[in-house]
Amino acid sequence: MKKHILLCIVGISYFAHAAIEFRYKEDPYSTHQPILYEIVTQTTGPIIEFGCGYGSTDMLHELCKKNGRILISVDDNYEWLSKFTTKYLGNGYNEDNSGWHKFYFVSGKKNDYDASHWITFLETNEIFKTLNFDVVFVDQSPWMGRYETVMRLKDNARYIILHDCDYFPEHGIFGNVIRKIDRNKRTPGIYDFSTYFSFFKVYFPPAPWAANTGPPTLVASNFESEFPEINYNNY
Repeated sequence: MKKHILLCIVGISYFAHAAIEFRYKEDPYSTHQPILYEIVTQTTGPIIEFGCGYGSTDMLHELCKKNGRILISVDDNYEWLSKFTTKYLGNGYNEDNSGWHKFYFVSGKKNDYDASHWITFLETNEIFKTLNFDVVFVDQSPWMGRYETVMRLKDNARYIILHDCDYFPEHGIFGNVIRKIDRNKRTPGIYDFSTYFSFFKVYFPPAPWAANTGPPTLVASNFESEFPEINYNNY
């Protein structure tokens, strides 16, 4: 298949979901929101998010609840995970994880750099043997936890969405830098992930950015060649 390098800053979309709060303009942890929203609304299968947060978990829950779509939220920070299990108990989440919104705590964290507990979870949890995910949203810590997640799920998931994707080529982990981000001028960088994905697209929010890198979001797939254009003014 032909490989594509695509960069999107502003595109065309429409938002009409008043129940969702978009925080990407002021919150650097939420710059993925418009992209995640569009991919989720264009798919129907199971979703898994690595790393809970106000910018993703609440929005995903809202989008999935109408049809009881399977949503799995995973985190290695029990206190952070508990914010959402408490919030959604009886509303999609059941303590025995029988609801459509399921939560998994990844135990075994040693420090903020070691990703071995994520590897164990990815290699042993039954959900990866029984479910095929339409959307895999990757935004957990540590950075290498994101890397291990992407590498293990990229050939099975319909879409991989990776937040802060600039970190990985900039640090020689995966992907290549075609042009670095100009933090002073708020000029987007250009990155090549074609070694790992047949199709991909890197989205930068419009300036002024919430942080000095954007931050950008990668949408990638080894199955789907089309990605949405995003008009950030609609969110």
